[in-house]
Amino acid sequence: MRRAFLGLTVLALLLGTARADHQQDNLRPLTSSDLCPPVAYVAVDDEEQQDLAVALDEQLDRYATLYGVPYGDPKTCTVDQIFTLDAFKARDGRMLYALDLSLQTAKPARLTLGTHTFDAKALELWSSSGYGSVAGQDDLADMAVGSVREYYEELALAWKATHKK
Repeated sequence: MRRAFLGLTVLALLLGTARADHQQDNLRPLTSSDLCPPVAYVAVDDEEQQDLAVALDEQLDRYATLYGVPYGDPKTCTVDQIFTLDAFKARDGRMLYALDLSLQTAKPARLTLGTHTFDAKALELWSSSGYGSVAGQDDLADMAVGSVREYYEELALAWKATHKK
């Protein structure tokens, strides 16, 4: 039983590393002008939370500047930087949440696979996600503000690894 568990653990670690490397390679051809300004979307119990989204937008912009990940003009950029927080109140009163920071094509991308050509909408180039629970809605806001830094730092490290000066 232990060998099987150890084998699965090692396999999971290797697959995680391969995924990270693959995603990082997706950033290589992009320039800072390709990146759109980062934006946050927040939904709690399927209702948009605009105030928290605005606070997270400010944090995202702050960390983009702090970590030196410049972005382009919103009118001409081609890759959206999207931070999402979806949360629901559980039966016990705790808030269950999922977080995601992703880079997605802003417009449909034309792809050719073999003899087939098609448009792919919101093609994800890079992402990092997680989930958890907190005691209540006030804790949810605190967790979200704190998580923006962690997630954006991960993006910044991947960006800088592929865009060395």
